[in-house]
Amino acid sequence: MMGMETAPTVSVIVPIYNVEAYVRQCAVSLFQQTWPEIEFIFVDDGSPDRSIDILMATIQEYPDKESGTIIIRQENKGLPAARMAGLAKATGEYVIHVDPDDWVELDYIDSLVRKAVEEDADVVYCDYFKEYAGKPSVIDPEGDFVPLDGKGAVKAIHNSVIRAYMWDKLVKRDLYDLDNMIVPEYGFHEDIVFQTQILYNAKKCCHLRKPLYHYRQRRKGALTGASLIRTRKHSAANMLALYDALPKDQGPATLCGMDILMRGGWYSCIVLDFKLLSKYPEAVRILSEMDYVKGCRVPVSKQIYTKFCCKFLRASHIVK
Repeated sequence: MMGMETAPTVSVIVPIYNVEAYVRQCAVSLFQQTWPEIEFIFVDDGSPDRSIDILMATIQEYPDKESGTIIIRQENKGLPAARMAGLAKATGEYVIHVDPDDWVELDYIDSLVRKAVEEDADVVYCDYFKEYAGKPSVIDPEGDFVPLDGKGAVKAIHNSVIRAYMWDKLVKRDLYDLDNMIVPEYGFHEDIVFQTQILYNAKKCCHLRKPLYHYRQRRKGALTGASLIRTRKHSAANMLALYDALPKDQGPATLCGMDILMRGGWYSCIVLDFKLLSKYPEAVRILSEMDYVKGCRVPVSKQIYTKFCCKFLRASHIVK
């Protein structure tokens, strides 16, 4: 196969929660993959519906996949914890995540792995389809960035050149430092928290200009349909906790620390969550004194508002 002595194994991690209407389509698209060496890891995150029953029935339709399929059952801990549970069991040379309400092209894994091997890349990311109910698929291409390494990828994510999605990136498993990884508490923008850490040390990242993933839009009950206020509060908590935990003299914080901090500050201020900001007085100080930055994910107009709020918090002694 392509001159390879052995085909690299890929661990596909799928968190399961309240997706009984969609999980079969997702699982079938995975079990029909053309790549021969795949380890399927499904994490039942305490799903209260029939998702796991439907998944188990689907597995029985593909008996040749049973030996390569792992089912993890746990009480509901949220999406980030479900990802971590799957990662702890993963043994593949490469890892990719798939959301259970989406589905993939049959050559999804095959195409990504071949590109990784051909380019000797640690990370390969692809384009995808946006799927709206009752409408034709819409191809959404990812962007390109330089340098073509992990630092370039992380900066591109924080500048919105590429998305932080976990499901459009095939990643070498040894980029995951599970013992030291900062795990986000909430499921909103958890992918940014993960990818900031995972991709940073990649030696080479490649863009496969081919749509391979079907991203279902506006599903009732999905995270993307949740309350905007709750979304922003949880996103802010994830961003501020990430900034607070990252070493400031090395690693991702030296590259995009202000990007992380400005996003956390903006999300907090837009919903007036000053209680959260008060937990991070150093972050408030930096944001209140910052110079405005053009060309980043948080535009200058939002930076002005964030800086005003942080100045107010310090002037009012809400935050010292």
